[in-house]
Amino acid sequence: MMKRLQLAGWLVLLSIAATGCGSATQDSTRQSHPATTRAAASSAESRLAADALKPKPPRRKGPKLQGQFRTLAAGDGAAPECVRDLSSLPPKFATSPAVWMSTIQGPSKLVFTAENALCLHGFTAGHPVTVTIAAGRHHYTTTAQPTAGKLTFERYEPPESLFNGARLRVYGIGSGVMQSETWDFVPQSAARESLAVAGGFTISATQGSATVSYRQSVGVPTNPDRSRLRGESKRRLVVDGFKAGDTIPIGLYRLSAGGSDKATLVHQLGTVVMPGSRTAVFAVPHSAAGSKYCVTVPLTMQYNCPSF
Repeated sequence: MMKRLQLAGWLVLLSIAATGCGSATQDSTRQSHPATTRAAASSAESRLAADALKPKPPRRKGPKLQGQFRTLAAGDGAAPECVRDLSSLPPKFATSPAVWMSTIQGPSKLVFTAENALCLHGFTAGHPVTVTIAAGRHHYTTTAQPTAGKLTFERYEPPESLFNGARLRVYGIGSGVMQSETWDFVPQSAARESLAVAGGFTISATQGSATVSYRQSVGVPTNPDRSRLRGESKRRLVVDGFKAGDTIPIGLYRLSAGGSDKATLVHQLGTVVMPGSRTAVFAVPHSAAGSKYCVTVPLTMQYNCPSF
């Protein structure tokens, strides 16, 4: 009996010893986890640091809705700002009557098809101002009409503004400056080509006996693009940026499913030949109006595909 008890005791002791050895091994394994975790964390931090150094792809702009109004705050850089331009123009522009054209990037970046506006400084708001564009032998005159109310950026003027003789409304925006609503700078073909050859034009403003002038440079677009001309009831597509002399086909395209920027030609509508201004206007036929397809030209990416 005593021997059996001793044997049972030895068995219990051996079992405890074996369990203790197992616990020691498990603890040793657990102790390796923090080191592994630290190594993994260090590796992850290195990857994040490396990723932070990689250039981020540009954010893709979403499509603009047809008829969408733009609510802009002064200084947000999303529209021409005549008051802001005074800091980059010659000092006399801020102290005496002056006239110039402004773009989103300022007065020196006027390019065909770009959004622009007329700026006047130092003129009396109670009387109209006669504005004249001189490009070689061609002269175009219109009237800038000071108008009560606020500049809203909620509509576009016609693309031939200042070249079509139509009255153009201007609004007081402070600092003695009056500014028009914006428009896509696409004068009629003859004026466009004349400006492209000259590289610019002289814009003059007259009120009473005071006349001031400014030499405005004009650039041609260099990035292939197309868009619907705004500020008019006509169905017209402006194609720009392609090399002069290139023949560009225009057609109805079906956009790929899933919001893709790819499109497939469904039906060709016509062609345009790029002139020296690298800007051409295509009258979209009535048959394409209301189509479920968009009207565009061959481009790698079909962002904001125009519909009519």
